[in-house]
Amino acid sequence: MKKYFMSTLFFVGFFCANAQQQSDSTLTLEEIQFRDSIALVNSKNSLIQEVQELYNSGTQAFTSSKFKEAIVFFESVIILDSNNVNAYFNMALSHKELENYNSAISHFENVLSIDSNYFDAIFNIAKCYELMKKNKLALINYTRLLELEPDRVEAAYNKGVIYYLQKDYSNAIKAYSKAIEIEPSHAYALNDRGSCYRAINEYNNAISDYLEAYKYDPKAFILNNLASAYRKAGEKDKAIEYYTKAVQSNPKYEISYNNRGAVYFELKEYDLALSDFKKALELNSDYAKALCNRAAVYHLQEHYTGALADLNKAIELQPNNPTALLNRGISREMLRDVDGACQDWQKAYKLGIEKANEYYINNCE
Repeated sequence: MKKYFMSTLFFVGFFCANAQQQSDSTLTLEEIQFRDSIALVNSKNSLIQEVQELYNSGTQAFTSSKFKEAIVFFESVIILDSNNVNAYFNMALSHKELENYNSAISHFENVLSIDSNYFDAIFNIAKCYELMKKNKLALINYTRLLELEPDRVEAAYNKGVIYYLQKDYSNAIKAYSKAIEIEPSHAYALNDRGSCYRAINEYNNAISDYLEAYKYDPKAFILNNLASAYRKAGEKDKAIEYYTKAVQSNPKYEISYNNRGAVYFELKEYDLALSDFKKALELNSDYAKALCNRAAVYHLQEHYTGALADLNKAIELQPNNPTALLNRGISREMLRDVDGACQDWQKAYKLGIEKANEYYINNCE
């Protein structure tokens, strides 16, 4: 029976196929080609729809910060469409967000192999190298991008940041100047170029840049930098004026309270200084610099236990802070803890404070 059943099925199948051939034979060649082309179009449309749905799912996962899930979707897109440049790009961005920088760079390079004019890929390659602290490669790629797209302000600005962090202020100024040439209202480039000028003691240029930056973006940190430039230039009244504007702009900006307090300290306005240091610490109790500064006021007021408490916490936060160690040694000595003082002065000297060795020689040997 089984053999008969299978042969019957085969016969029926043959008959149907034969019938289809007979049916096709009634169509002209042009009609067959048209029918097949419609089938091909439908197949392509189905593939396009599937690719689009996968791509949309990937972008939705990316915007939801589900980067691993996004990568799976974008990989599926590429399996179906190996030249989908946007899928490669977004997959690379997903790897970048996951800090898989080498994988990200590889996929950004795939983007460029498909479309050499996809300049965002070059920017992100440079950014990946920057995040990996491979600054030389980052600079090469930012320069490469600026040669291809001379008005790419982010590339010029990021070059400036790298040079600034390397304390190469000359090249940083050139890079920031390029960014400002491209976008004259780029407040961050103006601010950071001002910081370069301040670092090399060109205070008038620094003040000019900070004022211009403030005009375009009146943020507290720019006002704080402007005030610091005035302070460095010896214009302490101007410094207080702009530190005050900074805390008025952002009442929670503890850095400006601390810095204004430091100017008051220099002016021997100790009560005002103490008030500002306390406010800075009220906003950030782990602000080591403000702890050291408040300790300095306490020391002048002969409140040595208060000074010691602040310096203990500052050193807990920054164990290798040589100035804090030097001053704690002085507070300990005033409280008759000579052994503790000598230990602090020894460590401060090893960390580069010559004055600590003088205290050690005079009090410990």
